[in-house]
Amino acid sequence: MAHDRHTALLSIGIVAATVGIHPQTLREYERQGLVEPQRTPGGTRRYGAAELDRLRRIQALTAEGMSLRGVRYVLDLEDRLRCAEARVQELEADRGTDAPTAPPTNEARHTTLVTRSMSVELVHVPRSPRSPRWRNAD
Repeated sequence: MAHDRHTALLSIGIVAATVGIHPQTLREYERQGLVEPQRTPGGTRRYGAAELDRLRRIQALTAEGMSLRGVRYVLDLEDRLRCAEARVQELEADRGTDAPTAPPTNEARHTTLVTRSMSVELVHVPRSPRSPRWRNAD
């Protein structure tokens, strides 16, 4: 994680007080891979604005009852979405357009739907009259 020299980096105590969680909780979040604070040459943790935002997001998700495993999954998805959006912007810039392409005409939409459609065939499998329909039914 690269920060420029004007970015404020805060100690674990200040971050804990700012966000309202115990420093040991911050250490646990780091062990679980939820946050990655920078380290000084002496090994002291330093948190930037991005980590503070991430900690607030973690708090919001856990306040809604989400487990840390679920929080890690959501944060991973959000990170991947941000990367994908950045990549789309890069590709659009390389192509020379800043706006998304115009929606297809009705004819083009119809063609797209036809090429992406799938046929589904339902098959009825008869059961013997003696087979149980529900397990554990007494």
